[in-house]
Amino acid sequence: MTQNSLRSLVRRPLRPGLARLCWASLWLGLPLAAQTSATLQQLESTARERLAAQDVNGALATYEKLAALVPRSAAYQDEIGFLLAATNRSPDAIAHFQRATELDPKMAQAWYHLGVALWLTQHPEPALRALQKAVALAPDRGDYHYRLGAAYAQIAHYRAAVPELARASRQLPTHAEVWGTLGDVYQQLSRYKEARDAYRQALRLDPKNDTLRNGYGNALVRSGDPAAGLKEFRAILEHDPANVHVQVNLGYAYIAAGDLQGAIKHLSALTREHPDDAGAHYDLGIAYKQSDDLARARAELERAVALAPALAEAHYSLGLTYIDAGLPDKAIEQLRAAVAQRPEYNEAWYILGTTLKQQGDADGAIEALRRSVALDGLNAAAWNNLGLLLRRKGDTVGSAEAFAKAAEIRKAEEREKEKKLKRGS
Repeated sequence: MTQNSLRSLVRRPLRPGLARLCWASLWLGLPLAAQTSATLQQLESTARERLAAQDVNGALATYEKLAALVPRSAAYQDEIGFLLAATNRSPDAIAHFQRATELDPKMAQAWYHLGVALWLTQHPEPALRALQKAVALAPDRGDYHYRLGAAYAQIAHYRAAVPELARASRQLPTHAEVWGTLGDVYQQLSRYKEARDAYRQALRLDPKNDTLRNGYGNALVRSGDPAAGLKEFRAILEHDPANVHVQVNLGYAYIAAGDLQGAIKHLSALTREHPDDAGAHYDLGIAYKQSDDLARARAELERAVALAPALAEAHYSLGLTYIDAGLPDKAIEQLRAAVAQRPEYNEAWYILGTTLKQQGDADGAIEALRRSVALDGLNAAAWNNLGLLLRRKGDTVGSAEAFAKAAEIRKAEEREKEKKLKRGS
């Protein structure tokens, strides 16, 4: 059995990927309670010897004998389940883990193993419940928090993932994969400075990991330091010049640095060489859009969504391009596609709400704006638009609350501006 990285438990749309979870990487070995029976002691000794020799099938057979002798032992049931799962028999393992949790409901390790087995057999909801139970029973286990956080990220519940991964990073501060996954999740939430810091810590622990370096470069660019991001991407390309994902990110760094012509030149060459790379077409579309070449921007973004329908950012950017081109119906279609792919896409909900409002769809606009303010309660314009729509619908109480919230946010913004002016004087 090999020791594999655990980061592919979450597969996110960002370019830095995650590695694959395997049962071998969860090898823990259960301390067995002392038994009075000589037969039990002998069998336990045999099981340990076979585990030490990596004779998994022999150890499994021995634990099955032990379980037959002590049918109410949760530890034996959990060990049998683990060995089945370690030999790629997770579906068979689940019944044993479930039995272990029934025999000992406070056995955190059995809940944890059950959660992993259910996840690997594509039963996410019961898997999450089992992992939550494990974390509740053993809050000091950083690996439990990590697996739960990674599972949340896999199903795009990024806000729920953050506290679990943050706690795991404190409890497992020398594990690069924990910091890297935390960086991935922060990027998904557009918390780029926090992503940058998490990736930086991961790279200190694993400096040769190009996936982490690529994520770090992305976070640097998006947190306002494109020059530093360019440096990281170029460092990767020095020894891996054919890395298309990094080449695409390099093009975006040019855009962030304001070198639109450099970006267009680089990305145009990349799309000619790799015509089916959606990311390259997307970034090229952004470069054209920022250059006010809406026709070319539209063509590249349409190509991007055709190649990668799950790319929420491309749908959103194409929607904005359609708005600029005076095509609101097409814009609404793309914005709906964006939020369908990423339900926490606040900016898309806000633009969708305002576009629907302009098109006279009050109910649709109210729904979208409610989603927007739920995700970002500090958007005064969203609250104000929501108040206007609610007032038109006759909801005076809701309208007043929305207007009051907008006014409160604007006052707070004005106070902050005054403080900055005073500090700068």
